[in-house]
Amino acid sequence: MTRRTALRDGFFVEGTSPRLVGSRSRHTGEISYPWRSSDSDADERVEIEGSGTLLDFTRVLRGVAGLNNSFAIGLIKLDAGPVLNAPLVDWENAQLRKGARVTLAIGEIKRDASGNVFIGPRFRPA
Repeated sequence: MTRRTALRDGFFVEGTSPRLVGSRSRHTGEISYPWRSSDSDADERVEIEGSGTLLDFTRVLRGVAGLNNSFAIGLIKLDAGPVLNAPLVDWENAQLRKGARVTLAIGEIKRDASGNVFIGPRFRPA
């Protein structure tokens, strides 16, 4: 039986409007991703809207074991502030360019030998 499992717990919230889970400093208001769990009250957990700007990207056109035949990875600056690397989806027919708008799409990141699907944050051109 195939299982669908989060690549890492607590990184995102699924739904019609998926969100990333981050931290906001109670002292500076700065938002960071991923969420930093700590014993102090310095940071609070926040859900981050998944829209941002593609700062840079790379396309890999040869397959790698466990991944699709071709894929793209983007460096994304979220509107809330954090910058992260994430897989890009639905990019094959899009004009990828620096400065393009992207939106969060939770979905398959990889599949293991047993067919179990691991999901996580991905971004698609807006």
